[in-house]
Amino acid sequence: MNRQEALEHFHKTYAEDVLNEKLHQAASLYEHRKEELIFSFIQSFQSICLQANFTEVAKTRIGYITYSMRRTYLVDRNYNYVVEAYDKNWFFDPQPCYGIYDAGWAFSFLAELEDELNQLRKPYMNKIFQPDVERFVLQAAGEFHQYILKLAKDAIQQVVHLPEFKALKCEDDLEVRIGEYKGISEVVYSRAYGVLHDSTG
Repeated sequence: MNRQEALEHFHKTYAEDVLNEKLHQAASLYEHRKEELIFSFIQSFQSICLQANFTEVAKTRIGYITYSMRRTYLVDRNYNYVVEAYDKNWFFDPQPCYGIYDAGWAFSFLAELEDELNQLRKPYMNKIFQPDVERFVLQAAGEFHQYILKLAKDAIQQVVHLPEFKALKCEDDLEVRIGEYKGISEVVYSRAYGVLHDSTG
């Protein structure tokens, strides 16, 4: 078995099954702790709104609030999402408000995935290396991100009624986005259009 064959065998025999198991565990945890997780998400949103209202930046209207997964953090097993409030210039805002949201409840399963796959690669006798596992795990990160996106969608109905959010000076087209840091993100709320999903989805 050459290296390429070993990688294909490893993925089909172990990696995909262990990934599916961890995703199932994350889904189960979400359903069992949903209200607690929504409450924690709301607290992080309140915090960024308060910061935007009571700093020197408060004179600026907020155009975007973003929750961003950072793959560079994941490599170090730091599962904090970067929470930022920008003016209408988005990434070009020189002074965004900054906070964090701890997504460890979902991404701890990513760490378990990596640990288990590192054990399972050992019988392949120097054909599969730790960077191969890291690559697979980082690619899988987007699957776990979907639970943070689902959480945001489930929480947003309550978020938009927070007094801290209502007090925010915002642009008429303010958006709340969830996604990858300075990459692709999904709008879960638009001031112009309202909540952009079916809360049962």
